[in-house]
Amino acid sequence: MKLPLYLRVLLLLTLVGCAWLFWQETPDSPTQTATPVATRPLEPAPPARPVTPTPATTVDLFPSQSWNPPPPPPPPVDTTPPKPPPLPFRVSAQWRYEHQAKIVVLSGNGNQYTLCNRCSVPGRIVPGKMLDAHYRLDKLTDSVVVLTYMPLKHASTLRLDNH
Repeated sequence: MKLPLYLRVLLLLTLVGCAWLFWQETPDSPTQTATPVATRPLEPAPPARPVTPTPATTVDLFPSQSWNPPPPPPPPVDTTPPKPPPLPFRVSAQWRYEHQAKIVVLSGNGNQYTLCNRCSVPGRIVPGKMLDAHYRLDKLTDSVVVLTYMPLKHASTLRLDNH
């Protein structure tokens, strides 16, 4: 294949231009003219520490894969404080004897409990005493009975005005 004369000349000029640029950009040739600078005498450098080679980090280009579905996320942790069970007592009777403090009878858990502040009823429960293994009578007034569920130290109020 024979090239026309103008293409041969153009190719020759391109090669000459590339060669000229190549020899102009050599790393040995300075880009700026050097100017003399006053320098201080060099101080002895501290001894160099030996360079320890660092291990090259490897990259796994083909990690193992599985067709199995991912494991389910762990169930959320319940951080709410525990709640006491519903109050198992109900008012079965209440009365007042000759303008004295009110006496209240609660029934629950298969038993009946007589509550009073100051009375001489046998088997009575006064504030500060336990009804059963889990409930303590804290307060007895004409309108409310306050019981504390001891495992959680939770106070519950039983209203007397609607019984």
